[in-house]
Amino acid sequence: MEFYGMLHGHSTHSDGVLTPAEMVKVAKDEGYKAIAITDHDTATAYPELKAACEAEDMECLFGVEFSSMPTGLHLVAFSFDPEEPEIKQYLADMGARQTDNTKKCFEASVARGTISGITWDEVLEYNKGIPWICNNHLFRAMMAKGLVEQDDYMNWWNINFKGQPGKYPPIKPFKHVPDIVKMVKKAGGFVICAHPTGPWLSDEKIDQLIKWGIEGLEVYHPDLTPEEQQRAYEIAIERGLFIGGGQDHCGRCGGLYSSYKTEEELKNSCHYIPDHSCGVTKLHFDELKAHKLMR
Repeated sequence: MEFYGMLHGHSTHSDGVLTPAEMVKVAKDEGYKAIAITDHDTATAYPELKAACEAEDMECLFGVEFSSMPTGLHLVAFSFDPEEPEIKQYLADMGARQTDNTKKCFEASVARGTISGITWDEVLEYNKGIPWICNNHLFRAMMAKGLVEQDDYMNWWNINFKGQPGKYPPIKPFKHVPDIVKMVKKAGGFVICAHPTGPWLSDEKIDQLIKWGIEGLEVYHPDLTPEEQQRAYEIAIERGLFIGGGQDHCGRCGGLYSSYKTEEELKNSCHYIPDHSCGVTKLHFDELKAHKLMR
């Protein structure tokens, strides 16, 4: 299958490794003609993405990946206005939520002695203009000071962040799926389900997603097995749903290849996938861009 667009990826504006401009160059080199950066609960990457795509003659879509509770589902929202007051405030709240959690993990690591040589103010200064601060932003600030190297990342994360964020109660709650869908639609956009796996591909769960207002499914995504991809594709065609897909944190666009010390470690990791193996076709990209099924 020939993939035209890579429509699920994360930049340095959330928990990605590559800047928007770097992501565009990597995606183009890999063979994609279109890209969406769907950062977690923040929309700040889009101006940089749009400018980079114009410079590289690539198409792009505006997107954000929203987390939800209590289901834990992730949702990819496209083409909404991030300046609409309700969603603008919610994104600001989500940035504050993530930043507070990261600060608490940082302070705990400093107390344990597993992070040193940097202050929280230095982390914020290095990431000026980024409202959603996570472990990646802390790591890059430390790297800028010469405290760590890129291929230290996986070990550093295991020591300082694996299992740690859940220890601290969030200062702001995630919304439930139907409330996110309602908010996005109010802002002029629409929502598809990110990487649906396992029970979320049952008829009962698909009925629930549609009832909540979900209009599509990610199909060609690293989290889905080949069998789940086929099932998701068949559901989307049968139910008249949009089809999305992308590399997420995997593949070259995920940016984490440089976090492994050897090629063997990389190839055996959860982040490695064959080049150009996830995304959407030209037809499915055009349908999402127009928010109109053309099949």
